[in-house]
Amino acid sequence: MADLIWIAIALLAGAVAAWRFRRGRDRQRQLMLVCARASLEFSTFDPFSDTVWLPFRLFGRGTNRGTENVVWNGNEGDDARAFDYWLEERRSEDSVPVVRRFSCALVALPFACRRLDVAPHGAVEAVRELIEGDDLELELELEAFNRRFDVRADDRRFAVAFLDQRMMRAMMALPPGITVLVNEDRMLLLASLLPAGEVLLLLEAARAMRRHVPPVVASLYPPRLMKGPHEDRWMQGRWSPEPIGDDA
Repeated sequence: MADLIWIAIALLAGAVAAWRFRRGRDRQRQLMLVCARASLEFSTFDPFSDTVWLPFRLFGRGTNRGTENVVWNGNEGDDARAFDYWLEERRSEDSVPVVRRFSCALVALPFACRRLDVAPHGAVEAVRELIEGDDLELELELEAFNRRFDVRADDRRFAVAFLDQRMMRAMMALPPGITVLVNEDRMLLLASLLPAGEVLLLLEAARAMRRHVPPVVASLYPPRLMKGPHEDRWMQGRWSPEPIGDDA
């Protein structure tokens, strides 16, 4: 009897895997079609090398994870892109792995940000537990915004500067179920896996959100130097308080 139960479980798992594979292939074809119509680039594999290093907790979770179905506009010359992201987690060593799938849209920001999470009330648990931490919780001046979103940040000054009334109204115009994450020089829009046509809308929403970032944020939080003036001094083999010149 026990053997029959295990055989039934194996058959069920195989059927579910086959169904997920067919559904994934159908979604890829749909994305290819909508991207071709919109003159956007599409890749089933992730051509961007920095995805695994994105500064969000989501990308460090799970025992297995991956990025696929990447959409971007090669003619725009910016880093905006949308993609599917999946991760596999186990509640315990003996538990069955659970695969979670998300739609993401990413844009670069021209300054250094503190961490800021803006999640809608009632967001699915699979999303909320991936972003929430033991940080200060904020309420802002727009009551309608406070009723719709939970805001968590590690720096109150940054959160208040970033979430001015124009930005809050832009977030309130987003479709339901979208979480906005900001950290370092990236902003990520995150949702449960979306239909193919809505992925393009998520990408455009991310680009629109970038246009609503308050200009004051750039002056309060300027970009970090990519390379400091003393970065190459270890090549001398000794300490020097002065930058190394081209002829050193």
